[in-house]
Order: sequence, then structure tokens, then C-alpha cells
Amino acid sequence: MGIGVALAGLLVAPATASAVNPVSFSPAGDMTTARDGAGAATLPDGRVLVAGGYLGNPIPTYLDSTEFYNPSTNSFNAGPMMSTKRYAPAMVALADGRILVAGGYDGSANTAKSEIFDPKTGAFSPVGDLAEPIELAEGALLPDGRVLIVGGYDDSGFSTNATEIFNPSINTWSFGPTYPKKTYGTAVAPIAGGRILTAGGYDSDPGDYFADAFTFAGSAFSPVGALPTENYYPAGAPLPGGRALIAGGYDSSDYLATATAFDPNTNSFSSAGIGNLLHKREEPGAAELKDGRVLVAGGWDGNALKSAELLSVPSNSFKAKLKGRKVTFTVSNQGTGEATDTSTKLATTAKKKKKPKLVKTTTKHGGPGKIVVKVKLTKQGAAKLAQKGKLQIKVAYIPDQGLAATKKLKLRG
Repeated sequence: MGIGVALAGLLVAPATASAVNPVSFSPAGDMTTARDGAGAATLPDGRVLVAGGYLGNPIPTYLDSTEFYNPSTNSFNAGPMMSTKRYAPAMVALADGRILVAGGYDGSANTAKSEIFDPKTGAFSPVGDLAEPIELAEGALLPDGRVLIVGGYDDSGFSTNATEIFNPSINTWSFGPTYPKKTYGTAVAPIAGGRILTAGGYDSDPGDYFADAFTFAGSAFSPVGALPTENYYPAGAPLPGGRALIAGGYDSSDYLATATAFDPNTNSFSSAGIGNLLHKREEPGAAELKDGRVLVAGGWDGNALKSAELLSVPSNSFKAKLKGRKVTFTVSNQGTGEATDTSTKLATTAKKKKKPKLVKTTTKHGGPGKIVVKVKLTKQGAAKLAQKGKLQIKVAYIPDQGLAATKKLKLRG
């Protein structure tokens, strides 16, 4: 799975709620087989390979079958068989276009077996085994072409804080750095800056659901803003602009249809501008399509799901040039340009005073192309500009459907 180019702007909730319509999920064709806990990864030709999983009704069945999603026809068709039945494998597209499938549960035990699908031959072939048998681990591609998988459910019957790294140049696995928590069912996705996001999960001992999120870069994990709610086995996938989608899951009481986006610039999650999934889904597979959409397929809502859906998030990248008291936005989609104050947060306690507003909020709708917005100062802002000779303002571009992005510019007197 590839990631888009990082945006210079920040992902934020729109300053004017009515100025943006949430991006919504739309139905995709049904899979050929209902699948809970399947893996999903994108092929170089734009199709998505969905592999393995569990068919719970009417007869519990662990799957070694695969299928392809074709975005040009919005439909699925049967793919080749794997060598091993795999419920909840880790599945990652390699840099050369092949797809790695590792671990999972084969119906009787966790497996350490790994195999690679080669789109040139249309077949799977075995590669080196994992260091330990594991299910319910998730993975992502590292910038150097290796693969990191995180957590999982090990042979002792508990979640693990072990990670493993696959080296495709020698087809072998080795242990990676220790994860900050023992967990399985953690969403994993690449984000801008060569980092990997991990979010949510479950620790079977003592039985905790997590909202915690971390990023991995180089050789260490760092904590970042938490998910809005505790979440076991949501889907994770990259979004355009180096962001990541976290969708579905289970919060200890119910299956979830929620979706949220992680912004690597602010290390935080926001659901602003994103609608819910069409169906509640625990353990779905997810993959980014070549056109920036995200496929979310299968999962569990008390039964294994055959349905799939798509999220399309328009690009919110923009250029902004400040000349005099006018900001000229250059945008690729229709939306709203906004000039506003940099101090938007309200006081969090009674002892703190709200900062005086220096810039009045002004907006103009337009695009694609250029949108010109006038900058209007308050009396305090005009006084500060006269005193300092410069003033920082915030500009935002809010697509008619999508996620707002912001930049900071300097207004000079």
C-alpha cells in the first residue's frame, strides 16, 4: 500500500461546520465469500487482493481462498488458493508489487507460515516462517522496503508486545523493537514522513481495550493522540496526503461503524468531514486504491460479512499566496477558502483567559482554480500589526466534500 505526498497543511475540523459536507462511504459490490478477519492489499494494476478470513455461519470455516476487487467494475472475482488456511493474517504489499501474507489461524493452531503472491505468475509461493506463530497481527511497509508487523495473539493464548520484521531481499523474519503494549487487533497504516501509525487493540490479560496510538520511525515507537474511543480490530489504511483512516472495530460493548482520520502533522485524530461506515464492521480488511479511495471489505457484526464499501476523500492540498490584505488560494476542487485567527482554542479552565482575536474570519466559496479572500483585522489585530510590522494569520481550504487543511501565513504591515 502506498501513501500520498504529505500535505503542508494541517487536518482540522472545519471552522464553519456548514461549509463542508461529510465524505460518505458508498457501497461496493459484494465479495464472492463472506470473510471475517481477511487481509487486503493493493496490486500494481489497481486491483485489491483479499485473502483468508473466517466464515462463521452456517458452518465455522477457516479460509484459504482469495479474491480480487476490481475498481473499474466495482466487483469481486475469485483468486488463487493460498497454501494455508488463514484467519486474521498480516498482509502487506511489498515495494516490488508482490503481496506478503503472514501468520493467522488455520482452524487448529496459529501458524508461522508466510507466503507471497506474485502478480506476474498469479500464484503464491512460500517464504521464510515467522519467528513465532501468530494471529491477529497487522503490518505495514517500512521506507526501506522491509515489513513491520505488530502485536498479535500468540501460542500461549495471550496478546504479545513482540514485533517482527520481514526482509524481502533474503525472505526471512527477525524480531523487531518491543511494542509499548501487549496487544492484538491493532490497526496499522503507513503515514507521511516514513512513519507507521498503530492504533487501538486489546490486551487479553488483564482484558483491556485500548484507544492508545503510536507512531514508529527508525527503531522506536512514540505515543500520539489517542483514538476517540477504545477500539479492538478496526481497519487501518492510508489516505491521500499522508494521512490514515481508522474505521470500524469493537469498543467492548458493540461493533462499530465509526471512521476517523489521523493527521501526521498534528499527531491527532478527527472525525470531522467523514461519515460513518454503512455497516458496523469488526475485523474488516482495508486497502487504499490507486485513485486515493479506500476499500473496506468484510468483517463481523455477529456474522461474517460479504459486503464491502468505499470511501472517497478528495484532495485538500492547496497553495496560498498573501499579497497585501488578500489571500489567493489555488485549489483543485470546489470548496471554501478561509482567512482567520491563529488562536481558535477556547479556554480550558476558568483561570485561563481567552486570547484576544486579531483576525476576523472571512470566507469565500469557489474553485477549482483560484479563490480570493480578503483579510480583515480586529482593532487589536490592526494595533499589533502597526506595532510589530507583521502578524501571523491562519488560512484554511475546506473542500465541499472532505477534510479541511490549514496553513499559517505572515501578514506584513
